[in-house]
Amino acid sequence: MEESSRNQDEKNLPESTTDSPLPIVRSGVGGVLMGLANLVPGVSGGTMIVVMGLYDDFIESVADVTRLRFTKRNVTFLAIVGMSALIAIVALSGTLVRAVTLHRSAMFSLFIGMTLGGAPLLFKMLGRINTQAVAGMLVGLAAMIGIAASQEEPPDKETIVEAIKKGEFEIEPNYMRDGVAGVLGMSAMVLPGISGAYMLLILGRYETIFAAIAMAKSYALSSGDKGDIGQILGVIIPTAIGSILSIVCLSNLLKWFLRERRDLTVGTLLGILLGSVIGIWPFGESSVSADYMLGAGLAAAGFIATLFLSRLSA
Repeated sequence: MEESSRNQDEKNLPESTTDSPLPIVRSGVGGVLMGLANLVPGVSGGTMIVVMGLYDDFIESVADVTRLRFTKRNVTFLAIVGMSALIAIVALSGTLVRAVTLHRSAMFSLFIGMTLGGAPLLFKMLGRINTQAVAGMLVGLAAMIGIAASQEEPPDKETIVEAIKKGEFEIEPNYMRDGVAGVLGMSAMVLPGISGAYMLLILGRYETIFAAIAMAKSYALSSGDKGDIGQILGVIIPTAIGSILSIVCLSNLLKWFLRERRDLTVGTLLGILLGSVIGIWPFGESSVSADYMLGAGLAAAGFIATLFLSRLSA
């Protein structure tokens, strides 16, 4: 009887990923998508990892590595994901900042569709709807409504774009705010539905941080005449420190919650994902019917694209 009960309990446990083959291609694609997602307000890097079917593997690997439990598999997996994300961020930081700044409504419509495309995946992770899941979803939704209510107005787009093009964007370090931005921005790596770039936008550090990354890239590739290196590092270093602290703490905390309070946790993540759309609603009083039609088309395209990517994880 005890043997039968133990076997039944083992069947109810989440399937371990440590003995499965390492999905190298999907890990690389997931890293690229995570990097791109962290560049744009509204799209969650964690959602992209969910889309590629790598979420449980990612959380387990990050939590184990931060606790100095190294294996060949988790180190290789995180190296592939991390390097792919870093390449995407460095290569496309300036381009995506300009795109979001110049075409905010169109880009936000696309991001809304891509974000909502992650909802079916979280429903699948949830498996069932119960009181804990509903309570978590309401808490996550309320949190994102509160964050959206505190969102700052974006700076003047023409001025920012021209300054970045000329390498003259003014970098003003703010150590405390950049450290907090790193914490909140990196949370998108482990929390599906939370957009790291969206958090930076709310804190008013989105353009500054990604302009600093673009300028640092210019120093690495040219003679170094693209701004004050001291100011650039004054932005990048506090952000990096906050990012490291965030991923160490959140990965282990989330691993515990997913194991002990899975329904409540996934329900909260679902509420966060749905609520994140509120903060990037792209239409205002001056919008016309053509804007809504274009936005609806782009949102549908983003939704379909996310669902298509999720099929790759099958």
